[in-house]
Amino acid sequence: MDAERSALTTLCREFDALIGETRLHSTERQELLERIVSEARARRPLLTLLGQLLNTDRETTLRTLATGLPGAGLGIARQETFRCPDGACDRTAVPPPAGAIPRCAVMGRPLERG
Repeated sequence: MDAERSALTTLCREFDALIGETRLHSTERQELLERIVSEARARRPLLTLLGQLLNTDRETTLRTLATGLPGAGLGIARQETFRCPDGACDRTAVPPPAGAIPRCAVMGRPLERG
């Protein structure tokens, strides 16, 4: 899988947890996350910026993204799945039955049924 696509997928899937974790840190880290979101919305590369946020080199960033971003937890498996609304990443989301349709954290749009 393309590393940048994987980075975008992980960012979108774990965005809320990343926001919560970043709020516990400096304003500088919060501003860096805002820049990452801006770059993600513009569909520009994220790995270098995520590495800065995580304070890791490229290879460590890739390994970290493969296991999940710091502060993010495991989800709960359910039946209905949703996917990225414009196909830019590989995120899938599984809400609770009759729950709200998940939204793309990067673009703010509802995910599509997958």
